[in-house]
Amino acid sequence: MDFDKCREIKKDKIITVQENKRIYSIQNQSRVEISKIIVDGCLIEDNKEKCDFLFEINSISEVHYVELKGADIQKAYNQIVATVTACKDEHKIFSSKRGFIVASRVPKAGPQVQVLKKKMLKVCSTQLFVATNRHTEKIS
Repeated sequence: MDFDKCREIKKDKIITVQENKRIYSIQNQSRVEISKIIVDGCLIEDNKEKCDFLFEINSISEVHYVELKGADIQKAYNQIVATVTACKDEHKIFSSKRGFIVASRVPKAGPQVQVLKKKMLKVCSTQLFVATNRHTEKIS
C-alpha cells in the first residue's frame, strides 16, 4: 500500500469529506497538520472491503477511519475493521484509533450499534462512533 500516493496534507480550519449527502468534518482550530488519505480506490484498489477515508493526526497520535454509508451499519463496520487490519503495521505508532460511520439511517440507540462498538474495541482496539448524515470531530 502506497500511503504517500494517496495522502494529502491539510492544515485547514475545517477538513471535510462527503459522499451521497453523508458528511464527515474535522474542526482543526489549531491548524495542525492532518493527513487525509483516500482509501477506497487509491490506498486499497482491489475488491476487498475497505472504508472510504482515513485521517492521520500526528500531533495527538490519533488515526480516524471514516466510512460514509447508506443504512447498512454492519457492512460499514466490516469495512472499517478490514481497513484497520490492513493498516495495522503502518498505524501501530498511533496511540488512539477511532472509527466513524456516517450513515443515512442509524438504528435508534438499539443494541446493534452498542454491540458493534464493543466488538470493534475488542477486535481491533478502535473506538467506534456512529452518526446520521453528518459528523464533526473537534481537534485541539
